Amino acid sequence: MANLTRIKILTTGSTTAAPSNIRTGELAYSYVTGTQANNGDRLYIGTGSEDGSGHASSVEIIGGVYYTNLLDHVHGTTTANSALIVDGNSHVSALNTATFKIAATGALGSAVAIDTIKDEDSFSSNSATALATQQSIKAYVDAQVTAQDLDFQADSGGALSIDLDSEVLTISGDTGITTSGSGNQIEIDLDDTAVTPGSYGSQTAIPTFTVDQQGRLTAAGTVTVATVLNIADDNSNTDAVNLLSDTFTFSDTAAETTVVVSNNKVTIGLPNDVTIGNDLTVTTDLQVNGNTVLGNQLTDTVNTSGDLIVGRNLTVSGTTTTVDSTVVTLADPVLELAKDTASADGLDRGIRFKWHDGSAVKDGFFGFDIQTQRFSFTKDEDLSGGDNASSPWHDAQFGGAYLGNVQVGITGDNEIDTSSGNLTIDSAGGTTTIDDILTVTGAASAASLTLTTDLAVAHGGTGVSSFTGDAVVISNAGGTALSYLTSSLSTTGNLVQYNASGVPVVSAVIDGGTY
Repeated sequence: MANLTRIKILTTGSTTAAPSNIRTGELAYSYVTGTQANNGDRLYIGTGSEDGSGHASSVEIIGGVYYTNLLDHVHGTTTANSALIVDGNSHVSALNTATFKIAATGALGSAVAIDTIKDEDSFSSNSATALATQQSIKAYVDAQVTAQDLDFQADSGGALSIDLDSEVLTISGDTGITTSGSGNQIEIDLDDTAVTPGSYGSQTAIPTFTVDQQGRLTAAGTVTVATVLNIADDNSNTDAVNLLSDTFTFSDTAAETTVVVSNNKVTIGLPNDVTIGNDLTVTTDLQVNGNTVLGNQLTDTVNTSGDLIVGRNLTVSGTTTTVDSTVVTLADPVLELAKDTASADGLDRGIRFKWHDGSAVKDGFFGFDIQTQRFSFTKDEDLSGGDNASSPWHDAQFGGAYLGNVQVGITGDNEIDTSSGNLTIDSAGGTTTIDDILTVTGAASAASLTLTTDLAVAHGGTGVSSFTGDAVVISNAGGTALSYLTSSLSTTGNLVQYNASGVPVVSAVIDGGTY
């Protein structure tokens, strides 16, 4: 820090207005004896923008002896013409206004005396300056509670009122309702009503009842229930079954069907072995349980016009499997190729695909090249002699790539870095050419960036190989080389600042100006 900091000193006795000749952020102090009427013993600071003369547009008072003298009394003791400071219990000795006064009558904080107080029971007056005593408030509340009534309204009849001080409210039950009271609780119960046992309705009728809001029976009747089931077959034969007297029978007279009635369920099915000599057409769903064989010779085929759903494993034992669909969806996360490989066969593993270049159909390959044992891609391949693709290989494009610890386009577009360790670029010819502007960022040190000659200032360098110790580096007047500022003073706290000519210099003083 600096050894000396100067602020502007106001020596004029005309202190009825704030100083008008200080700059923004500049401090000034008036040591003329201060009073409430003048601006003496005050500390000022310039704020706002500066005018053409360099003076601040506003000047604020931020302190001074005048204000600190207002805080000179004992905490908790009210002193005339001084600021208010409470004690450790947030107490003061007295508070006075023109119409209201609070003062301690005993030890500080032990009692309070109120000068203006109102003590009456009816509160007939309407004063905005008087305080009511506890006795007058209680007397008024007691009088109001005594005069209160309970107003209520029943389902029928007029409005009723109970004097809470002299009358009793009775709750009684009508026919079938009994009321009782105990402690602070009233119970309202419905009386038990006896019902004579007997039969109601018939097999063809269901009794119905109507009750009112009090649960009383107001009407009774019956609803007729149908007792006949009408049935018909595919040949328009009809019959009527009386559900009260007849038995509905399922017949299995045909040799191809069986009927079993058990556990409230009728099962209609075929016997175990059925031979159908002609075509069988099923217009809805067909369910076949157990093992199923479709065809008995190699020339037989199975065709389906709709979807084929296989509930478990599907095994295809032929030579070629052809899937002629637009989209193939597989749930397996991993596809296995060449599953039965047991010895070296010299064949590649991967995906062969066809594409059209506008003139002809081409064969492409993407997969594992068995000779190089690398993952390879070729867009135009002759695979007529077998599944073995060969070079020349073609380009592959990715959004980014992890190559060992080297990351290409992963951290950011156009960026090559490593996930761990250093990045080394080592050409076989011994020369690495950067055919563009080179930007070096990060903590470059002499060990990481070595130049055979000093890098000129114009090229972003310093132009020197060594520096002056314990010095501040600045540019020379022409901006073509470096210069150094050193402290020739032994005093602690020297600063670098500009002199009147705009030249950087070392100084031990911060001078705010003396006027």
